[in-house]
Amino acid sequence: MTDTPGVEDAPESDLPRLLVEPPWSRRTPRGAEPVVLKGLKRPRTQAAESWPPGLREEWLKVADGYMASYAPLPADTDWAAVAEHFRSGAALRDPRGGERARRYYRLVMDGPGDLADELLADERYHDDWAGWSYRVPHKHFAARRGLAAHRLILNAAKAHPSGAEALVPFVDDATAQVMIGALGRVDEAARLWFAWHGSAAAPFVVPEALRKPGPKRAKAEQGLALIAREHGSGCLVEAARGYGEEAVAAIEALRTDPLDQYPDDLPEWDEETVRKLPRLLLRGRDRALPVTAVRNFATMLLISTPEDPYPGCEQVIELCDPGSLAEFAWALCLNEPRHGLWASPGVQYALRRLGDAATAARLTDRMARWDNYYTWRFKGLTALDVLMAIDAPADGKLRHLDRLARRSADHKHMRRHAQGRLNAIARQRGLTSEQLADRIVPDLGLDAEGSMTLDYGPRRFVVGFDEQLKPFVTDQDGKPRKTLPKPGVKDDETLAPLAYKRFADLKKEARTVAADQIKRLEKAMVAGRSWTAEEFRSVFAGHPLMRHIARRLVWSAHGVGADGAGPDGAGPADGAAFRVAEDGTLADVHDDEYALPQDARVTLPHPVLLGKEAVAAWAPVFADYEILQPFPQLGRPVHELGDDERDTGRLARFEGHAVHFGRLMGMTSRGWELGDKETGGFRRQVNLITPDDRHVMVAFEPGIRVIEPDEYAEQKIERVMLMTGRYSGKEHPFGALDPVTASEMLADLIRLTA
Repeated sequence: MTDTPGVEDAPESDLPRLLVEPPWSRRTPRGAEPVVLKGLKRPRTQAAESWPPGLREEWLKVADGYMASYAPLPADTDWAAVAEHFRSGAALRDPRGGERARRYYRLVMDGPGDLADELLADERYHDDWAGWSYRVPHKHFAARRGLAAHRLILNAAKAHPSGAEALVPFVDDATAQVMIGALGRVDEAARLWFAWHGSAAAPFVVPEALRKPGPKRAKAEQGLALIAREHGSGCLVEAARGYGEEAVAAIEALRTDPLDQYPDDLPEWDEETVRKLPRLLLRGRDRALPVTAVRNFATMLLISTPEDPYPGCEQVIELCDPGSLAEFAWALCLNEPRHGLWASPGVQYALRRLGDAATAARLTDRMARWDNYYTWRFKGLTALDVLMAIDAPADGKLRHLDRLARRSADHKHMRRHAQGRLNAIARQRGLTSEQLADRIVPDLGLDAEGSMTLDYGPRRFVVGFDEQLKPFVTDQDGKPRKTLPKPGVKDDETLAPLAYKRFADLKKEARTVAADQIKRLEKAMVAGRSWTAEEFRSVFAGHPLMRHIARRLVWSAHGVGADGAGPDGAGPADGAAFRVAEDGTLADVHDDEYALPQDARVTLPHPVLLGKEAVAAWAPVFADYEILQPFPQLGRPVHELGDDERDTGRLARFEGHAVHFGRLMGMTSRGWELGDKETGGFRRQVNLITPDDRHVMVAFEPGIRVIEPDEYAEQKIERVMLMTGRYSGKEHPFGALDPVTASEMLADLIRLTA
């Protein structure tokens, strides 16, 4: 194991017995015949009702869309007449489903209680609700009518296993038999049932756990173990006492103690693997677990799953230092033998339970490198669940998701699923995905002025950022330095090393953030995104990090009180252009202070929209202040369609050009997509889907072979055409494109054929 200088092992006498002598170290051979008791008669009692907290309220919520076919009946409905229609049997002549199901559902949910209970007890209609698709109504019936709905739901659960979900709040012998069978099939509901009902459920399960060996006995034993985990083994012994002392002895012989729930085949440890694991420090970090105890804890982790961790893990977790546990979990991830997954279930549990912010960052680094095949072959998408379950700041995890959505090597799986999660979180917060991305940009620990002071004791240094968000250092008098000096003998021996390391970490953090944020803003300029005045202040002008980019760009305000360019044309025709000065104030092209109206929409204008005169007016301002832009805005090439190209769906000037295949593939970094694989394994198109869903297609021959793309290095552009939609095949005039989209498309094609 890796060494930790100055830290001694804790004596075994100070450790819990679980770590020193775990259950598997004293286990007896399992070859003995299990005790079988025949003729045990289960109690026949009335069903009882008991709800886990919040479950009834959750079930009463209407499932959007699903319940549309059960629309409420009119307010003046004669409920007695509806009930009589079912009571008389007339409803049996109606087709199943449709109006018959709607009227049944609404009488149960909205009608008088006595009529609803009478209908639920009428077994002639129970089979109407026995299909698997009726799980939502089953839950609604249970939540609204309680025990009155039990027999109908029980009948449905016997017909289809999924019906067990709606039996969770009920307990009796018949329900217990369904729930025993549901383990491993409708597992989440069954586990909740055993854990919640505990001692009330145990008497119905004991006889099944003492029957002859087979699948049902195995599941019954599992059910008892779940009860013992939540309520202790004592309640199982008490339940068995009702069947006699022989049953008590047999139950005591079963492995129902939660700590005895471990597999026969335990993980094996070789010395080389153990040596790679870090020492586990106890809380206080002054002592460590001995090697044997560490092995036992690692075994506990590896026999766990995220859904069913080994109960003994928590005892050890409470004993150890959280930072040390996080390092240990990561080392376990790096060094465990692989079993067809990116990480075994035990390691996934360890990362979830023990990981911290650093673990989340490390895991994201790995996930970003996985290609399509690795993600698919080794079930890498489960790592997204692990990432989001790690105990780390929520916004930090969202930034990791955003990075995976934008930059993961796996375009097919990881990017799409990471973006899907971001979209779902954005919807929950009432935001678009881009608005969410605005709000999760880290401040990197900078102060309100966007800088950081590095304290060496007798001397200090100030951190600033250039146009690419690369940090640089000046001394406390503002004099630039090439690099941050290493701590010297005169510097504070505590402060200086910490400050030096903080700057090294800052450079790494900024490098990770910078490329994404600059690319995102350039994309926002091209797409014409806008922000409210308040959003602009909070996510750009006032943000400690983003302000360094914001002050290097020209912005434009549109809306009431912000319209109209100056007489010199220093802004777009329908807005006022401004910049963010170094002190955080706003200034126009004349360096006069600009007041941003509260009701304005702020955009990052493309030079096409800014206009030639405005570009010409702003360029010397940026030159005078020696402001370099993070991406071309004022100096961005502007292209226009020729008069002969506006009314046609073809761009003949690019057709016939010979281009290297690498240039075609490189267009994907600018938002284009390679076409689908065609016969022979070739791709013969590169496509651009415009913001308004038009489709620009560049077709080339002989095509890029997927397996050996360099086989035909030279490609000839056959057609450049615009279509009304993705793969519609219907030509569309290029003049229909907005000026920014047309300019950017032409820039890409000119670069391609240059």
